[in-house]
Amino acid sequence: MKKKVIFIAIIIVIGLVFLIRLQLFVQPKLVKGNQIQLKNTFTHHTNDVWEVKFSPNDSLMISGGIEKNAKIWSRITGEILHNLPHEIGTPAVDFSPNGKQVATGAYDGNVRIWDVISGKLLQVFEGNKETIWSIDFSPNGKLIAAGGDHDNVSVWNIETGDLIYDFKDAKHNIWEVVFNPTGELLLSSGSDNTIRVYDVKTGQLLHTISGHTMVPLSMSFSPNGMLLASAGDDKTVKIWDTSNWSLLHTLKGENEAIHSVVFIDNNRLIAGGTDKSMLGELLEYHFKFKGAVKPIVATLWDVKNEKIVQTISNHTDDIGLGMDVSSDGQLLATPSKDKTVKVWNVTLSK
Repeated sequence: MKKKVIFIAIIIVIGLVFLIRLQLFVQPKLVKGNQIQLKNTFTHHTNDVWEVKFSPNDSLMISGGIEKNAKIWSRITGEILHNLPHEIGTPAVDFSPNGKQVATGAYDGNVRIWDVISGKLLQVFEGNKETIWSIDFSPNGKLIAAGGDHDNVSVWNIETGDLIYDFKDAKHNIWEVVFNPTGELLLSSGSDNTIRVYDVKTGQLLHTISGHTMVPLSMSFSPNGMLLASAGDDKTVKIWDTSNWSLLHTLKGENEAIHSVVFIDNNRLIAGGTDKSMLGELLEYHFKFKGAVKPIVATLWDVKNEKIVQTISNHTDDIGLGMDVSSDGQLLATPSKDKTVKVWNVTLSK
C-alpha cells in the first residue's frame, strides 16, 4: 500500500513538473510576417491601459485604463493635449464620429462626454455606480451606448441627455456594446456567454446568439458590415454572418483568452489577449514571474482561409480590452497591461 502511495505521488509530481514546463517554459509557435510592423511606442500611462481609439481623421488618440486620467494625445507628435480627470480609472473610451467629442466610461459607473479642443467636461450620464466596461457612439453621433457590471445596456440621446433605452435582458455583467456600421443595430455581449442584437429604432430584441462556451469579451464588425467577430475567454474568435447570424468560422490560436478583436479589412482581423494559463496568472500575481518565453499577445488572421498570417509578441504583457484600427486601415493601435500603447503600420491587402 505504501509503495502504491509513493508511486502515485511520484506520478503527480512528474505531471506537475511537465505542466509547469509546458505552460511557462515552452515557446509557443511564432508566425513571422510583415503585414503588421511596429511604428511607435507611447508611454503616457503609469498603469495598465485598457482601451485606445483613433480620432476620425487619425491625427489624435484617446486612451484610458486603471490610472485616474484618460488622455487625449497627438498620434503624430505624441504630445498629451488633455488629461481628463476622474476619481478612479476609465477602462472605456471612444471618439464621436465628427471628432469633436470623446466619451469615457469609468469605474464609478458614469459615462462622461468631453470637448476635444478644450478638454472641458460637457455631460455626465449617470449609471448604476458599477464599472462601465464598454461605450460606443452611434455612427450618426446622436446616441451613446454603455454596458458594464450593472448588467444593463444603457443608451442615451447625447443632445437631450435622455435615457432612451435601458435593456435588462442579460443575466450578468456586460463586457461589450457596439453599433453596426449603419447604426440600425446595437449588440451587447456579457458574462452569460451570449450576444444580443437590438433594433435601435424600436428597442426590440431581435436575436440572441449562443456559441461561446465562456464570456465573449469583445466584438467587431467588418467594414462592410457583413461579418461580426466575437472573442473572449473560451480562446476562440467566432465569425458570424450578419444576414442570418449563422456561424461561419471558429478561429483558435495560442491565446489562453482573447481580450480584444478588431477587423482590419473585410477579411483580416487581429485578436489580442493573453497567452498566460491560470497557473501563469497565479505565478505572476503572487511572485511577479511572467514565464521564460516570448509571449504571443496578438494574432493576425486570414478569416476566409482560417489561417494565422502573423503573431505579435512585442508587448511584454497582455493586450487590453480595446484595440483600434485607423479609418484608412493602415494603422493599428494596441493598449497593454505593460503600460504602453503601440501603433503599428498595416500593409493593405492585395
